Amino acid sequence: MSSSWSFSENERFERALATYEEGTPQRWERIAAAVGGGKSVDAVRRHYARLAVDIGGIEAGGGDPNANGTASSSNNNSTKNRRDNDSSSRANMNNNQPQT
Repeated sequence: MSSSWSFSENERFERALATYEEGTPQRWERIAAAVGGGKSVDAVRRHYARLAVDIGGIEAGGGDPNANGTASSSNNNSTKNRRDNDSSSRANMNNNQPQT
């Protein structure tokens, strides 16, 4: 049983999560089988729990928790810049619309 996850295992994991939604009978067993690579049901559940924590941190504005092991302020800045650019783009689109 391997504790590290390869890029392809993560891809299969994400596809399996989308395929076997909450409420699916034997969901975790099916996800583990879809991931392959000897991943146990417990390993898949732990991976999911870590993912949920990471997503919670990102959604709370903490940046990418995997960047240098901690949330990165540069990620926060780039997210803010993207939001500012999106707002600016929307404003420009609204200003360029014909008046009715």
